[in-house]
Amino acid sequence: MHSILIDTAAVSGASWSDALRHGALPRLSRALRLAEIIAEETPRADAEAAWLSPAERWVAAALGLETDEHAPWGALAALGDGLQPGDAPWALALPVHLQLGRESLSLADPAGLRLHADESAALLDAVRPLLVDADWRIEQPQPSRWLLSHRSLVDVCTADPSRAVARNVASWMPGGAAARPWRRLLTEIQMVWQHHAVNEARLRDGAPDINTVWLHGCGVLPPELRNPFVLDGDAPGALWARALWAGLPRLPATRHPHRLRLVQPSATRADERFTAELAALDAHAAQAIDAALQQHAAVRVVLAGELRWIAFELRRARRWQFWRRADAHVLLERV
Repeated sequence: MHSILIDTAAVSGASWSDALRHGALPRLSRALRLAEIIAEETPRADAEAAWLSPAERWVAAALGLETDEHAPWGALAALGDGLQPGDAPWALALPVHLQLGRESLSLADPAGLRLHADESAALLDAVRPLLVDADWRIEQPQPSRWLLSHRSLVDVCTADPSRAVARNVASWMPGGAAARPWRRLLTEIQMVWQHHAVNEARLRDGAPDINTVWLHGCGVLPPELRNPFVLDGDAPGALWARALWAGLPRLPATRHPHRLRLVQPSATRADERFTAELAALDAHAAQAIDAALQQHAAVRVVLAGELRWIAFELRRARRWQFWRRADAHVLLERV
């Protein structure tokens, strides 16, 4: 079966709900008019504060990972970058900017930082001795996305940065005893970067300084992990999804892999392109469904927002049953 995962966690919030009430996503609504629910995640009281998004939890379950607190996206990214993660825990690490508000700190959209390769290298070189002295391994496959490995990361819970953009980050920062080594190291990194020449130059140019590191996807890659998907389309926008697209093709395939397309907005809830991005999401999702139904008798569509995921089945043979209707706006507000 062809699966299409529509992940809207990055744009969920008041603006999203308001847009749905005013008739956004008309093409997706028409495409889903004959959908039937085949599975859904049980609503949970802590849904908005859960570390993994519903889309991440659906993928983790499909991979056979028995957790809803953390998933080894960092180790998958390391594998995709040509490294051998082995049995060590890895994490994705982003140099980012926390901005001070009137009452809290919020995360600036990492996509808007435009961190150049020479800036990234200089910032990393400045803190490399701290990492080496504390037995942390650091790799820098991309200027805006690093990889960290340390034995303490095995049980550290984190969230994808897109979920924390323009929000109070207090509830999204790694906590508990497991994250204590990371918090200690992060404090030292922040002190080194506070008056670093790269940040001084960025501030003079009117660009945000790089004042902290965001972790996500901590964990060990299970040795028996197999790839159940044939990944369709380009790598999506979220940090965890890019790691998935990079690492999964390097794993042995399951006996019967099925095609997966992931549709995500390229903007966040704080982006001024929000309205235009909804229109793009609407078109992309509807086109993916139409294309899949031209090739397959049945298609599974998974809607995943910030609260939970709901899986639907669409069948080509039902398209003539015009009396059947499903309101996508109602469905999308439930996730």
